[in-house]
Amino acid sequence: MLFLVVDDSMVARTMVNNVLEPMGHEVIQAGNGQEALKILDKLAREVGVVLLDWNMPIMNGFEALQAIRSNRYCDHISILMVSTESEAEYIDRAMKAGANGYLAKPFTKDELIDKINSIVQSSSE
Repeated sequence: MLFLVVDDSMVARTMVNNVLEPMGHEVIQAGNGQEALKILDKLAREVGVVLLDWNMPIMNGFEALQAIRSNRYCDHISILMVSTESEAEYIDRAMKAGANGYLAKPFTKDELIDKINSIVQSSSE
């Protein structure tokens, strides 16, 4: 499955990439929501899951989530929000806006794998 990993931290993107590729997934990366939308304009049909950080410059993850969900070509894409914001109000906002899951930073490799497996499984049903 093709994943789009969106985070302004290169370290975070690399860490997620190092988890996903050994699981057999392909990964493309973006440094903010605006870059992610440009990628999705070209590759929306191929991308299966977007891992989307909330706090980023230029266009934050919540704004990108709303834009992705308003694009009919992205209906099939599952979105995992990832953020240092772990309060219930953030999780609730993300889920109501169309996120398929939420993972609070910092997270362990096992937590990321569990969340990814859950999203991949539900997207294939």
